[in-house]
Amino acid sequence: MPVHERIPQSSRFSELLLLAPRVLAMIAVFVLLTLWLDSAGAAERFVAPNEKGAVDSGPGNAEAPYKTIAHAMSQLQPGDKLTIAAGTYREPIIIQPRTWPSSDNPAVTVIEGKGKVVIKGSDEFKDWRELGNGLYFMTIGTQPQQVFVDGQQMIQVGGTIFGGFPERKNHELHALHKSQKGIWPGRRDGNQDNMPPDSFFYDKGAQTLYLKLKNNGIKDKTVEVSTRPQLLVGNDLRHVTVRNLNFEHSNTSTKTRAAAVTMTGNFITLENIHVSRADSVGIDLWGDDITMQNSSANDCGQIGLKARGKRIRLIDNETSRNNTRGFNKWWEAGGAKFVGLGGLQDSFVSGHRAFSNHGDGIWFDWKNRNNTLTNGNFSYNRGFGIQYEASDRGTIINNVVIGNEQRGIYLPHTSHSVVAFNLVAGNHMQGIAVVDENRRDKDKDFDFSARGNKVFGNVLAWNGSSLVLPTEIADNQSDANIYIGTPTQTNPGLGWVRMFSEPLDRWSGRTQQDKNSLRWDGPMDEGLKKSIAERNHNPDLNWYQAVRSKLKPMPINQDWMKLVPGITDTRPGPNL
Repeated sequence: MPVHERIPQSSRFSELLLLAPRVLAMIAVFVLLTLWLDSAGAAERFVAPNEKGAVDSGPGNAEAPYKTIAHAMSQLQPGDKLTIAAGTYREPIIIQPRTWPSSDNPAVTVIEGKGKVVIKGSDEFKDWRELGNGLYFMTIGTQPQQVFVDGQQMIQVGGTIFGGFPERKNHELHALHKSQKGIWPGRRDGNQDNMPPDSFFYDKGAQTLYLKLKNNGIKDKTVEVSTRPQLLVGNDLRHVTVRNLNFEHSNTSTKTRAAAVTMTGNFITLENIHVSRADSVGIDLWGDDITMQNSSANDCGQIGLKARGKRIRLIDNETSRNNTRGFNKWWEAGGAKFVGLGGLQDSFVSGHRAFSNHGDGIWFDWKNRNNTLTNGNFSYNRGFGIQYEASDRGTIINNVVIGNEQRGIYLPHTSHSVVAFNLVAGNHMQGIAVVDENRRDKDKDFDFSARGNKVFGNVLAWNGSSLVLPTEIADNQSDANIYIGTPTQTNPGLGWVRMFSEPLDRWSGRTQQDKNSLRWDGPMDEGLKKSIAERNHNPDLNWYQAVRSKLKPMPINQDWMKLVPGITDTRPGPNL
C-alpha cells in the first residue's frame, strides 16, 4: 500500500493546516518582490536647463536634472515620470519606441510641465541682409510655413505643402475640389518682387527666405521662423499621460499631412495641453480609450483637432479661429474633424467650444457611429456649427449653436440619430437640416438614406429658416420644438428635391410632424443681434432665459426621452 494511503485523513488535514502559513508567506513575499521590482524600474526624471547642476550626463534627478528634452526622452522608460521645468524650449518631445505595458492596471508613464512650459517649433533668426524698401533676406535650408515678427504672424506668399502641392504637376491632391479652387484656395500667389507689407516668401531653388516689413528696421525685432515639423510625437503608446504643456509654431505641412501634436495608441491621456499657431493640424489622436480634457488647439493653419478610434473621451476642450491659411472647408478645415477608418466610435464629446473657425465648428465625417455630443458651444463659424455626415447613431443634445454662416446643425446622409434640447439661433441657413441626396454606401455596412432620425425639444430662433427633413421623409420624426422668428424663419420644410416650406400648422397637417411644437413670431432680439455682430463668446441670452422660464413641460414621447441621458426637464432647449 502506498505511504500516502496509510496516513489517516485527519492527519493529512492537520498537515495542510501546518503548511498553509508558509505557503501564504511565500505568496506574500512573491507579491511584494514583484511590486518592488516594478517600482524599482520606474524613475522620476527632471528637465531643467537653467538649474546650476543641469547636465545630460547626470542622473536626471531633482538635484542634477537633464539639460535637454531630447536626452530625457532617450532615457524615459515605461512607468517613469518626467517633469519639465517652466521655460521656452526649441526642441520637440519625441517619445521613443518602447515595449509599453499591456496589463489593465500598469504604472502610467507621465510627462508633465511644471509652471508654464512652451515648446516652440520656430527658431530665432538674426542675420538678415537688407535689400531696401523694407525687404530683407537670408539663406535657410528649410522651407518655412510660418514667420513671426515680435509675435505677429506674417502673410505667406507662394509656398508649397505636402511634398510640392500645388507646384508639382503630378501631385495626388490636384484632383480634389477643382470646382472650388482646390484644397488651398487661400494661397496667395507671388514672389519676392510683389510681396505686400508684413509678408514672407521662400525661394526653394535659391534656399532664400525673403521678409518684407511695413516699417523699415529689423535690428531690434524678434524674428521667429518655423523649422521643426512636429512638437510632440508618440506612436503605438499604452498608458501614457501628458499634461500641462503648450506648443507653438510647428512646420509640419512642408512635407507631410500631420499635426503638431500626434499621439497614437491606447489608454492615452492629454490634460491641459494647448496648441496654438500650428501651421496645419494642431492635435491628431488615433487609437482606443484616449482621453483629452481641458485642452485647446486654436489659431492653427488648417484644423484644430482630428481624432479617430473607439471610446475616445473629449471633455471641456476648445478649437477656435482655426484655418488661418485658407484651406478649403469642404475638404478638411475648421475647428475639429473626425474622419478616416470610421472616425469616432462609441465616443463622448462634452463641453466642447468651437468659435470663429474658417470652416465647420465640429465635423463627424464618414462612418462615425454611436457618439454623443453634448453641452458644447459652436458659434460664429464660417461653415456649419455641427455636422454629423454619412454616419449614424449620433446623440446631439444640449448644445448652443449660434451665428454660424451656414447651417446650425447639419445631418447629411445620417441615420438613427437624435438632435434634441439644443439652442440653435441666428444661423444664416437652416437651424437644423437632415437631408438625403441619394448617396449610398457601396460596402452596405452603413445606411446613408437618412432614416430613423429624431429631432425634438430644440429651440430654433431667427435662423435663415428653421427645420428641413428629407424629401422622402421616411421614418424621420420631429416634435416638441419651439420655432421663433418671422414667418420665413419659422417655416419647417422638406428638401432638397421638390423642396417646400410652410407655416407650422399646415406643415403638421401635411406631414404629421411637430404636432406638439410651438411657433412665436417676432424680430431678432437686440441683445442676441449685438452678440452675433461682436462674436461674443458669452452671448446675451436673456431673451432665451425669459422664454424658457415661461414654458411649461411639453408632451414628449417617453421612449424618446430615454434617448437623451441626463435630461429630465421636458421644456425645449438646454437648461443653461
